[in-house]
Amino acid sequence: MQPTDIQIANIDYQHNKSLSAEARLILFTMSLIGFKGKMEKKMILNKFEIEPAKPPKSLQRKFTVQETEQDGRKVWRVFPVESKTDLIILFLHGGAYMANISKQHWNLIRQLINETNATMVIPDYPLAPASSCEEAYEFIENLYTGLTAEFPSERIAFVGDSAGGGIAFGLAQLLRNEGKKQPDQIILLSPWLDVTMSNHDISLTEKADKILSIEGLRSAGQKYAGVLDMKDYRVSPIYGDLSGLCSISVFTGTADILNADAKKCKELMREQQNNFNYFEYPGMFHDWVIITGLKESRDVIQKIHQLAENHKMPEQEILLN
Repeated sequence: MQPTDIQIANIDYQHNKSLSAEARLILFTMSLIGFKGKMEKKMILNKFEIEPAKPPKSLQRKFTVQETEQDGRKVWRVFPVESKTDLIILFLHGGAYMANISKQHWNLIRQLINETNATMVIPDYPLAPASSCEEAYEFIENLYTGLTAEFPSERIAFVGDSAGGGIAFGLAQLLRNEGKKQPDQIILLSPWLDVTMSNHDISLTEKADKILSIEGLRSAGQKYAGVLDMKDYRVSPIYGDLSGLCSISVFTGTADILNADAKKCKELMREQQNNFNYFEYPGMFHDWVIITGLKESRDVIQKIHQLAENHKMPEQEILLN
């Protein structure tokens, strides 16, 4: 199935509801316990969990969960027992390119399937510092090529949070450069688009960010880059050629130091006249959507459903919800 003729494109959405009490409590707690400093230390000292969290039993009771291997690493497929749609979501988890899939990611996967009835494919891709960017791309590209061969008539979307969003955006450029089929659309959640952290506007939000620091992210980015230049589009996709890509949607919060590059990406994508949707949530922190109980997270998940079903959903309905 080719991308639909009717596309939701060039939405510029500003969430206008007050920050939920739950979100405010999380921000307060992270500030109180010094979460940001602890996260920075983990990135510098490689103190992340490298083994993937297992799919919870609650997920396995509700959906079919299949575990396979590719190149010695796990790949899961999760899909509803009934009412499965023609949508395949390749989900690329975040974790600063160093941490593996978490319990919170599985919660998000559950909610995405609840909303979309899609088949979700979740790879345990190679992580830094044991592996580099090039090895991660090789693994994920091989997986995607296999999916396009296995499901030639289905729609395939990339969904990635944080570092996974960076990979999704860079992989789209790599596929275009190689003359391969683009995914039907890409959805990026708090994406990490530039590991150099050189955008001068980052300083405007660094104090508000209670999770991420420039120093910690640069350290993680250097490990992930390996021998590649940190401005190579596979490492920092914002520096690549952004023309000729599929429809891309970005969700970002203003209390996230990565918000500055999300805004920059919007400008660059619009200059290239690409289909690009931008959803900004004032006051929200990095990768909040994986905390699925938040009102703001439920709002994002509903919008992802609408984007996935864009051939049925008028643009105005997303704008008004």
